[in-house]
Amino acid sequence: MSQATGPADAARAAKRLVGSYAHMKPGDPVIFMENIAAVLSTYPLDVVRECVDPRYGIARRLKFLSIQELVEWLDAKLEYYRLVAATNPHPPALPAPTRGPDAEMAKRVQGMLRDLAARIRTRAARGDVIARRRRVAQYLGERQLRRDRARALAEIQPALEQDTAGATEGLG
Repeated sequence: MSQATGPADAARAAKRLVGSYAHMKPGDPVIFMENIAAVLSTYPLDVVRECVDPRYGIARRLKFLSIQELVEWLDAKLEYYRLVAATNPHPPALPAPTRGPDAEMAKRVQGMLRDLAARIRTRAARGDVIARRRRVAQYLGERQLRRDRARALAEIQPALEQDTAGATEGLG
């Protein structure tokens, strides 16, 4: 109830309220909606929201909308909420805590923060984890390539030796 209705909220509420009356055909709809928005902007936002809600707002009570009846409905709701607030006051707020944090707890938290900072510095000193994993993957890939080449050469070597031996016999 303490929040005022701004111009944008009032314009949206006016559009919604006029839209609830499908049969309404005012002479100048723009001027009528501006007037409705002007009236709505003078009331608290919660009252305006209740007014334009088709489930329990003014559209449920009035068959034809007029500025006079809108103001009467809004005044009655506002008076009702003021009466409710006066007869049912809010409980007092809790007092602010009087004691500060324990010295032992503060030391523990500071120690935990120091440990965390040290771990972060250690990880940063080791280097980027992603770059390190890329280097390891590249090394493993190159090692596998060397092994595959050696195996392929070992398989091809006897065939090459036979071809070389056959070629030298034919020359001689």
